[in-house]
Amino acid sequence: MEIRLAHPNEVEPIASILEEAKAFLAASGSSQGQGENGYPNQDDIIEDILENRAYVGLIEGEIVAYAAVYRGNQPEYKAIYDGKWKHDNYRYVTFHRIMVAADYRGQQLVQTFLQGLVEGLDAQDFRCDTHEQNQTMQHILEKLGFVYCGKVPIDGERLAYQKIKSNREKALYQEVDEADHHSV
Repeated sequence: MEIRLAHPNEVEPIASILEEAKAFLAASGSSQGQGENGYPNQDDIIEDILENRAYVGLIEGEIVAYAAVYRGNQPEYKAIYDGKWKHDNYRYVTFHRIMVAADYRGQQLVQTFLQGLVEGLDAQDFRCDTHEQNQTMQHILEKLGFVYCGKVPIDGERLAYQKIKSNREKALYQEVDEADHHSV
C-alpha cells in the first residue's frame, strides 16, 4: 500500500469513500459520522487537504483509505475523563475520519494503513477516538497497540485511545520530493 498526502484533485474519490463509511456506520447503529450539516462532508475533506493533514492509502493507484492526521494539541483531548492519558505529552498526533472503501472492507487495510502512518510519521505519541458502538475501530486500535485511556467530549462522548510508538516501528522507506524526480 502506498501512503501519501492527498491531492486537491482527489476530493471526489475520497468523498465517495466517506459516504460509504457513513452508510456503514449508520447501518451498524452508530451515530458516528452522522453529525449536523452532514459532518463530516466534502468541505471537511477539502479543509484537510488545504491544511496538509489529508492522507490516503492507495492500491495499484486507486484510493482505498483515508485519514485526517492532526499534529499538536486538541482541546477536547485535554478534557479526558473516566481515565487519563498514559503519557500526557504536549506534542502528539491524532487520527480522525479514518475510513476504507467498501470494496476493501474486511481485508485488514485500515490496520495496514494506520500502522503505515504510525511508522512513517515523525512522532512518538498517537491518539484516536471512536464511538462506543464502533466495535470494529476499537478492535483495530487495540490490535495495533493503542490502549484505552478514558473518554473525551467529542460529539457527545468518544472512547479515547493512545499509542506510544516503539523504536521498532520505523518505516523502511524515505519521503521523496517528487519535484526532484519529475523536473518540476
